[in-house]
Amino acid sequence: MDFPFRLPMLCNGITDCSRLIKNSDDDLYGEQEMMKQPQLLGSAIQTSISSGADAVFAPTGGISRSKLEEMGIDDDFSAYNEWIVEKTKQYADTDTLIGGVDIPSRLFKPPYTKNFFEDAYFDYLEKFTILKDAGVDFILLKDQNSLLDMRSGVLAAKSLDLPVFVVMNVDEDGKNANETDYLAALITLQAIGADAFGIYCTDGIKAESALIENAFPHADIPLIAVLNSDDNDIIQLTALSKSGASVFIDTASWSDKTKTSLFKNTTSHFDPKSEKDNYAAAIDCEAFFLPDNLVLSEPMDCTYDMSDDIIDLDDENINAVYIPLDSTDDVTMLTENAAMSRLPFIVNANDMVTLEAALRYFQGRLIIDTRCDIDPEKLHELAKKYGAILY
Repeated sequence: MDFPFRLPMLCNGITDCSRLIKNSDDDLYGEQEMMKQPQLLGSAIQTSISSGADAVFAPTGGISRSKLEEMGIDDDFSAYNEWIVEKTKQYADTDTLIGGVDIPSRLFKPPYTKNFFEDAYFDYLEKFTILKDAGVDFILLKDQNSLLDMRSGVLAAKSLDLPVFVVMNVDEDGKNANETDYLAALITLQAIGADAFGIYCTDGIKAESALIENAFPHADIPLIAVLNSDDNDIIQLTALSKSGASVFIDTASWSDKTKTSLFKNTTSHFDPKSEKDNYAAAIDCEAFFLPDNLVLSEPMDCTYDMSDDIIDLDDENINAVYIPLDSTDDVTMLTENAAMSRLPFIVNANDMVTLEAALRYFQGRLIIDTRCDIDPEKLHELAKKYGAILY
């Protein structure tokens, strides 16, 4: 896919108002104080731009409807977001991109359900609509910990034709607290239209560089690296810039022109025409790089014993689980038991409602059996929208 902005892309990391206000806590103290001291935002933005940042964030990451509802002021949800974007645009120059920010709507853990997904999707859709109308150029989903949140956010942004970046928090093994795997997330999200994907590694830049380098051969979208300190030495920064990332978010701010020059001159530039190894399906915790010919299991019924049936497949000489779907109830059983598998899933459904439900609520990347009674053109449309593989 074509990336909508110039690369390499350097972004400041001020994603919520608490970063600029001392003694801020978990309520709206940071945002409320920022309205009294907007010059703090202006100073941070202008410092970042003068140091070479290509994009700055409107720090809307701390504004959520649920937070305002707890405080009894949810009628101000739009006003807070609009004010922050307006002030950011006021202080930035016309050539600087403006990103809107959101954080996970909920920290869901498997099994994922239809209601959880739709709640997250409409939470994101509401906020992204406000941010788009206020004038942001793209969306950043930060601090992500669940594939459900990431998928719902990307689909919401794409429904509004907004470019969307996703940053997932991981450890040195590429896993987060919910055991979501970063390669599985990359494979899934780029297939549904994410414009850039990246990681913030809690175990430091050295581990982050290794993970990005490992992801690079499979990424057909730019990779994002997050810097978390001004103290990173030049050797680590050089390794990070050469690892394959081409979008950089500096949470300490782009205040060092030497660092800015390093990333602009030594980064591994993303080539959208290069061939990538991303013929892969995925579940939440694993990506499955597929052979040309799949060896399918016998058709598996979606029953309450499904988890045991999936585990029993470990002893069989197959490389995909074949699931006929006769109803949305079957879809529910599949999504609730998918985490038990260590194999990808290929599904067959003979009606559009059931197939779309499977593609929407399965948290990963599915394979579709094209030998079904659905018009091929419709199959291609669904596969493109939800990033599925046709087989």
